[in-house]
Amino acid sequence: MALVTEKKYAFENGLKRAKAFFELTSLRVDTYCVANRDEVSSHFKVIWIEDGTGTYLVDTNEFSVEGSGLFTLSPGQIFCVKSEKIKKAYQIEFDSEFYCVESHGKEIACNGLLFNNVHQASVISVGEADKPIFEIILNQMISELENKGLSHKELLISYLRMFLIHALRLLEKQESETLPVTHQSNQQVQDFIALVDKQFKNEHTVKGYAEQLFISPKSLAKKLHALGYPTPLQLIQDRILIEAKRLLKFSQMSIKEIAFELGFEDPAYFSRLFSKNVELSPAAYRKQG
Repeated sequence: MALVTEKKYAFENGLKRAKAFFELTSLRVDTYCVANRDEVSSHFKVIWIEDGTGTYLVDTNEFSVEGSGLFTLSPGQIFCVKSEKIKKAYQIEFDSEFYCVESHGKEIACNGLLFNNVHQASVISVGEADKPIFEIILNQMISELENKGLSHKELLISYLRMFLIHALRLLEKQESETLPVTHQSNQQVQDFIALVDKQFKNEHTVKGYAEQLFISPKSLAKKLHALGYPTPLQLIQDRILIEAKRLLKFSQMSIKEIAFELGFEDPAYFSRLFSKNVELSPAAYRKQG
């Protein structure tokens, strides 16, 4: 980010094996800043802008934060700061060794909703009445990171879960005001999104995912439509294309190798699919930087 680090607090478990990563960083930007360059997230991140404004791009989703709000990033997502002026912000960063959203996170429905969802950015407004809740949890995290005690990791995980639960509650409230059906009330949509993120390199058909979810393709399409998503096939193709863009920008793989990596036996078919949806050939997209 274009943000300036004020202070960083890191978790250390002292073990050489299965080294878990958790870090909390205090951030700020004193003056209006533009950093229009792409970065790739290496960990799961929760960024809470407590006071400020910013416009960001996560993969293909552009959004703004005014006053106070939070958003999330998953490993591998392309992130770009278009502009920001931040008086106070925090970044919580962790890996799957510390907290696995694919398993533990499912207990609080954050997998496919806050994380591992490249199709819709989860941007959550935080009102004045909600700020103290996040402030208290962050202060508890900082206190524990500065004064490590018994069950250190377990307590930090508990604070992280509390933070995510309150974020999900706010998201549910905001969605209930704008959508006839909310994400949290439709588990099959969350499961589909998470499944696509996990299997998009090997499974390209709607039927294949629908069978795993024990739902008909037509019913799946209706549930997605109710939440403002495009068709299941488009979601699958969008996930493939996002990964293709990442590899074209941030790897040295050839276009043929990328096609094989994404599960296409025919590189020419992959190139046609990419060109049709992006309106640039893979080679032209890579060349434009």
